[in-house]
Amino acid sequence: MNNVRLFLKKLKIHPLFWLVIMLAIMTGHFRQILYLFLAVFIHEVGHYVGAAYFRWNIKKMELFPFGGVLEVEEHGTRPAKEEVIVALLGPLQHIWLLAVTFWCIQMGWWGEDGQWFLTINVTLLLFNLLPIWPLDGGKLVFTAMTMCLPYKKAQSLFLACSALLASSLLCYFLIQNPLHANLWIIASFLAISHYIEWKRRPFVFMRFLMSRTIAHERVVTKPLHVSAEMTLSEVLDRFRKGVAHLIVIQGVYEQTLIEEERVLHAFFSHNQVKCAIGPLFR
Repeated sequence: MNNVRLFLKKLKIHPLFWLVIMLAIMTGHFRQILYLFLAVFIHEVGHYVGAAYFRWNIKKMELFPFGGVLEVEEHGTRPAKEEVIVALLGPLQHIWLLAVTFWCIQMGWWGEDGQWFLTINVTLLLFNLLPIWPLDGGKLVFTAMTMCLPYKKAQSLFLACSALLASSLLCYFLIQNPLHANLWIIASFLAISHYIEWKRRPFVFMRFLMSRTIAHERVVTKPLHVSAEMTLSEVLDRFRKGVAHLIVIQGVYEQTLIEEERVLHAFFSHNQVKCAIGPLFR
């Protein structure tokens, strides 16, 4: 009972969704908007259950006319496996919803409304799997990029590619239908989301570094070769997600091996950001 009360406390409906609901009631489309609300709600419940299972700190779950957003504190700080599972649990809800709906239609238990619910679920599934921030597909691609590239580089590269793809798709569809209100709402939402995330990059990167000071399931150790002249900040910029780095400092005559914990300690405890790493660990 306490879990249900906590869930309802974190559930928010965006004012835009309330506006769409009121317009639907006024125009006699109440059932259609009810099905949309149900599909969006179940999608976000999937994310919520996954995040709660991994004990993430959930701030709120907000529903929009075209989907929802689960706002958590753990952005970029949890193991990649958890991030992938939580991201997938939303779209996966549409799979069983589609199967049940299709079965009901085939059995003759659901007619026109069933076709509408089928369309809603297909649309939400495909839309949310687009590799665009902050959609589920975007989060999956971003997590994959942080495993292959340095985290800081992955941030900038992914957001730039995401913004380019979103702009291209929205321009194409808006040219086809410039008066489509939902497209303008989605365009505004994606533009604001990209702007906010771009401005938050230093903060998110700092949280990523802080999370590495806590024990995580990083079973793979990867050597990170750096020159002695590189600053501490430049070394940290090369850290990747999902691996524990062994810093190999290339000197003129010898190599020095440093565990990443010592580098992080120097960064957070002594604020030696601009110090060359060679003299620092001589």
